[in-house]
Parts: sequence; C-alpha cells; structure tokens
Amino acid sequence: MRFELRAPGEIHFGPGEARRAPEAAARFGRRFFLVTGAASLDRTGFPGLFEGKGVVRWRVSGEPEAADVDEGARLCRESGAEVVVAAGGGSALDTGKAAAAMATNEGRVAEYLEDVGTRTLRNPPLPVVAVPTTAGSGSEATRNAVIRVPERAVKRSLRHELLLPRVAIVDPELSGGAPPAVAASAGLDALTHLVEAYTSNGAQPSTDALALPGIRRAADALRALAEGRADAATRASMALASLWGGIALANAGLGAVHGLVAPLGGRCRIAHGNACACLLAGTLAANLGALRERAPGSPAIGRYAEVARALGEETPEAAIARLEALRRALGVPGLSDFGFTRDQVAAVVRDARGSSMRFNPVVLTDAELSGILERSL
Repeated sequence: MRFELRAPGEIHFGPGEARRAPEAAARFGRRFFLVTGAASLDRTGFPGLFEGKGVVRWRVSGEPEAADVDEGARLCRESGAEVVVAAGGGSALDTGKAAAAMATNEGRVAEYLEDVGTRTLRNPPLPVVAVPTTAGSGSEATRNAVIRVPERAVKRSLRHELLLPRVAIVDPELSGGAPPAVAASAGLDALTHLVEAYTSNGAQPSTDALALPGIRRAADALRALAEGRADAATRASMALASLWGGIALANAGLGAVHGLVAPLGGRCRIAHGNACACLLAGTLAANLGALRERAPGSPAIGRYAEVARALGEETPEAAIARLEALRRALGVPGLSDFGFTRDQVAAVVRDARGSSMRFNPVVLTDAELSGILERSL
C-alpha cells in the first residue's frame, strides 16, 4: 500500500469559526488582500472583522475568467499584500487562490493552465486563508483553481501543490443565507466530488474513509433541502461533506463528469454544480455499462454498489434513478435549459480528455461520452 495525502496546513470547522480569520491571517503578514464574492457576504458581518487591519478588498462576481485573475494579481501586488483571504463560494475561493499564485509569478495565468499553457509556477504563492460561504466546491481543501478561458471556450485548472490554502476555516453559519438554488447547486457539486472520488481509479484508503460517509451526508442534506426542512444541523452536515469532498478530489482525482464539465462550462453559462447534477446520473450509467461490457471483473463495479447503498438504494440502477429524481426535486433542469444544444455535443466530447478524465474508472468512447450529453439534454 502506497499513497500520498494532501490537505490544507490547518482546518478549523464549526459554527462561529469564521471569527478566527483575522488572527489566522495575521500569522502570515500585516497587509491583507480580501477577495470576496457578491455583497451577500456583507450580511454575515464577516468583512467587518477586518476593519482597521490594513486590508484591501476586491469583489468578484461569477466564475473566474483568465482576465479576472490577471487583474486580481495586479491589484494584489500593488496593494503590497502579504496574505490573501478568500471568502465566498467556490468561484471566489478559486479566484483568490489563483490571484495569490500569479501575484508572485510572472506572466499571465493562461500560460500556466493545464492543456492551455506550458509554464509551471516557480515561486510560492502568497499565503491563502480560505473561508467558504457555500457548501459545494471544497476549494478550501484543493490544490487547483478552475479558470474559464473564453477564447478557447473551455475551463481549465491552475494546478500546483503550493495552491493548497495554508488555513481553511469552514463555518456552517456563513452558508445560512444562501438562496435555495445556490445551496442546491453547491451541494450537488459536493455530492459529485464524493461519488467521483470514491469510484476514481486514484481512490485510496484515506479518501475512501471520507468519501463514502460524505456521500451519505450530502444526499441526506440535499433531500432535506428539496423537502424544505433544511436547518442548522443540515447545513453543518453539508459543509462537512463539502470539505471531505475537497480533500478526496485533491488526492483521488475525479472522473468523466468533470472531464465533460470543463468544455461544457466553457461553451454555455451554467453553474458548475448544475452542470455536474445534469451529468452525474448519465455518467454513472455509462460507466457501469462500459465496465460490465469490457471489464466485468473490475472492483469499480463493487464501488458503484457501495455508492448505491450510501444513497439508500439496493442497486446502482436504483441509485441512478434516485439521483435523477433528486436533481429534479431541487429544481435543476436539463442542459438544454442552460443553452446547450445537440450540435455542440461533438465539440465538447473533443475537448473532454483533460486531467479529470484520466481518473475515470473506465476509458469511455466518444460515442459513450456523446450519449451522456444527449441523455442530459
């Protein structure tokens, strides 16, 4: 048995833990670059924790594009920041992590993205304190940042061991104000991370120990959200599942859902979690069919059976149906409602062989990938 395990330098979890952020950041420097999402964060009182503490705030909106990261890096350098505090949803965290890296490295971020550029980070990023306000991306525990490259119509990762935040502070109280649609999209993202990490060909004992119970927690929390009975305990459970999903994906890898989401998200404006939700059931069905046909003795088939039991079902087929029903109950429509059309299928399949696809438990053919997208319309 041989494996590696990567995680943030330290993790603080629990209600009220966000108040630790200024103290944690001060261990790395006196000048803070605060990256936040929309103004909804202001209602939590979090930005006020940094008043009078030498902070420059940068608000970002939407999923990060390469030009956004380059602008953030410029602002970060000009501010003389010594530490980056990234607080918000996965997009804000990814933007903050990428800006922290580019603030200390030359050139443009596109030059460092997988399958786009050829450069590798040479200098350590500024230290990052990550504070998620949604339970979904797990970016507080990953070593990559997903960046959209409009001119290439793809999303690609800036990936490096040094991108792991120095400190992750997960305070479930911060997610209490998220609209149901945002909470649903984020939670479905976390569930996808956990399922793909558990069935990945990079899975290992430490990630298994997080992924399988994480699937149970995420599924239970999402059902509660769909039924209108989510509460503080539900949010805490979902936040923990999201954190575990981030650690699991950073160490085990993902799969075909995320392989397809990268070019899909580059072509249509769809929230990452919604895209995952649309593709998850179809991808599980395609993987199971391919494994049973081409690798009937694969242990991955047994892993899908374990996923089904974690979802409260007896068979993988029943679990696939449950995932479809959960997506609909949470109000996430098919891909066509987000502007994706059948004539775009071939282009997405062509660009889907990125790093995530390499961890899929079986190599899917172009026809099988096309089938996933068409089923998800």
